[in-house]
Amino acid sequence: METSQIILIAFILSLVLYNYSGLYVSRKYDAKIPFWSTILKGHDPTFYLVYGSYLALVIGAALAIITERFQLPLTIAGFGVILVSIIINLLARQELARNWSPLAGTSVEQSLIKSGIYAHIRHPIYTSGILLSLGLALVTSSLGGLALFILAVIAFVVRINAEEKALLAKFGVEYQEYAQNTGALLPKLH
Repeated sequence: METSQIILIAFILSLVLYNYSGLYVSRKYDAKIPFWSTILKGHDPTFYLVYGSYLALVIGAALAIITERFQLPLTIAGFGVILVSIIINLLARQELARNWSPLAGTSVEQSLIKSGIYAHIRHPIYTSGILLSLGLALVTSSLGGLALFILAVIAFVVRINAEEKALLAKFGVEYQEYAQNTGALLPKLH
């Protein structure tokens, strides 16, 4: 088996593992996951920013692998970063349990999770998404991949700002105190 075939298989497996293991954990804890049609009809422009950049990175990485325009050391590093993103995603989804949603905002029955990984990071799922984007950009081994990664980071920042406003509106002072003691994407150094 050629190197590019091995990388393509690893690429497909990593995408399946990232996406479906997270959904499995969320479904296991009875998260209310809306159908795509509901998501697309929703009024969450950050969804389009985040998932548009994600799809562009996936396509860019797939094309780099298929056309063999990747650099092996960068691609291997990319898969390492993707693995870390999968672990963070699973830890966050397990802790968030039924409160997870693909949409920015809050639900009526949502509670503020401050345990596990959320005791240190307010948005670990977005951390995992940014790491996934970085990993995909490394797999592309190109300036185009870097540009798409920057677009993804901008998309996540916009989404985080929207979600922070919704969480502050729902949880008030409790969220404000929580935000002062935790980092948005990385643990806060005290």
